[in-house]
Amino acid sequence: MKAAKYFILSLLLTTLSAQEKLPFTFLLHSKQADSVFIAGSFNDWSSSINPLIKQNDSTWSVTLYLNPGYYYYKFVVNKQWIPDPGNDWKINDGGNSFNSIVKVGDPPKPIREKPEFPFPKQLVPEPILENDRLLIDLYYAAWEIAWNKIKRGTSQNGFVQFYMDEGFDELIYQWDTIFMAAFGMYASNLFPAIQSLDNFYNKQRNDGYIQRVYWESNGQPVNEPTVDEPMINPPLFAWMEWRYYQITGDKSRLKKVLPNIIKYYDWINNNLRDSVGQGLYYTTQLGSGMDNIPRPNVGKAGWIDLTAQMALSAKMIINISAEVGDNKTVLKFTDEYSRISNLLNQLCWDEDSHFYYDVREDGNISNVMHIGGFWTLLSETATRDRAEALFKHLANPDEFWRPHMIPALAANQPMYDSSGHYWLGGVWAPTNYMVIKGLEKYGQYDLANQIADNHINKIAEIFFDFEPDEEKIAFEERFGDGYKTIWECYSPEFTEPATRWDNTFYSRQDFVGWSGLGPVALLIENIIGIEMNVPQNQITWRINRTDKHGIKNLNFLDGKVSLLVETVDELLSFNINSTHTFNLQIIHNFHTINRKINVGSNLFIIE
Repeated sequence: MKAAKYFILSLLLTTLSAQEKLPFTFLLHSKQADSVFIAGSFNDWSSSINPLIKQNDSTWSVTLYLNPGYYYYKFVVNKQWIPDPGNDWKINDGGNSFNSIVKVGDPPKPIREKPEFPFPKQLVPEPILENDRLLIDLYYAAWEIAWNKIKRGTSQNGFVQFYMDEGFDELIYQWDTIFMAAFGMYASNLFPAIQSLDNFYNKQRNDGYIQRVYWESNGQPVNEPTVDEPMINPPLFAWMEWRYYQITGDKSRLKKVLPNIIKYYDWINNNLRDSVGQGLYYTTQLGSGMDNIPRPNVGKAGWIDLTAQMALSAKMIINISAEVGDNKTVLKFTDEYSRISNLLNQLCWDEDSHFYYDVREDGNISNVMHIGGFWTLLSETATRDRAEALFKHLANPDEFWRPHMIPALAANQPMYDSSGHYWLGGVWAPTNYMVIKGLEKYGQYDLANQIADNHINKIAEIFFDFEPDEEKIAFEERFGDGYKTIWECYSPEFTEPATRWDNTFYSRQDFVGWSGLGPVALLIENIIGIEMNVPQNQITWRINRTDKHGIKNLNFLDGKVSLLVETVDELLSFNINSTHTFNLQIIHNFHTINRKINVGSNLFIIE
């Protein structure tokens, strides 16, 4: 099967014919300039590759050969980034300035990525939802988009043979890849989900550092880290490796990857704490992944999300170490987890508003209520009474309980944007998934399922019914085959995608990418209600529906299991087929029933 899988994947890789490039001259008039470079979407925003040459006292120019298309750019004058003062066509850059725009030649209509070999639909698990056919169609659409973006490593980049790629530029991203693995592992016979994390382990420096982003061309880090921009991403490898073990039972990876995970933890521990944070951890907006979440005066003090993520990492390292018999590491990280939990609860909790916040450099708690505070649920650092308070914030329509849940920034915040504006209110799959899984840690399955149901159905409604104004589509995504797609993020108020960083264009299309978490992972885990614990030889099924539902051909060890249930005369009629014996734990109407499932067909009824 492995050889067949790689044969199929190799057929994805098609060679695109090169377009004829056209000369285009960029000019800048400045008597004050000592050095001028141009940085833009045509050179991956490098400020050192393309210098302008001084022609006379005030004119600088460079001629580049570019494919026909639309490009964003800025000049870097004496190391200061500025839009082109001679070009009135510009767009907000997501901050306090603008990117200039230029049109080169006659840009062709963009074409969506399509592999030569079609998506083998029959090789992924088959969900059954008698009354929700659109969610089934969305599920397969998500898999197909993810399939279209699988890439192959090269001798130049040193990546693994095949890997899942977010597919919107020539880079791989750490936390995008981690969340792609979270749903891709449900079809690990076909998708190189967990293997994609190896791209980052293989690039890890001797001191433990792992860059947030690497070039796909040569495998090199995009930038060297600095004190002001460490270029990391949330340390979620341990969480995802433990999740993979729970779903697949593959213990072989744990011992192999544990040293990588510990070294990354130690690098953050040693480099991303400052005295102003009193032991809390700091990062940057870019490093947090939530690019434009307002963090006034937080600086190098305490970032609630990274601090809780470090606690999560410590907790998962405890689990992995215990499983491989490394008791010394268990003891070390038990102390680490306790230290971070105590610190977080001491410094980041606001007793007046009952929420976890960032801590500013002046030692005071920030007053910006954002989704990062909910990492305390997934890391289980929130005390029970404080967790109860967080549940109320989620259910508050003035804060997070919006028409499309859950906005990244609470609706009562001054900078909240109903259009989304990226993280200023946008609804994002990775943070939604984090909140939902965090709620489950505290037994809040009903609330978790409500959020999951809302999120998936909003994605489906937009996928099937949304017809955008093409002027709000970025130039490079004005496709000729329509806009039935899965988007990078969504508006919390309207049935449409969120606007991206410039608050002008919609966010990226075909983003599977992490947006596959909803249509695939949340469909299996929350809509159908399946929770796998293969190491304990158990599947837990929370029955939340009355229609015929379940899933067929779910990977289970080296075989398959199919689970179907329907309501017959107010009784639950089960049809379970399996290649292995296992314990099925059924939870329905607050009752728990354990049933031994034998090899072959298992038919039974419960009240």
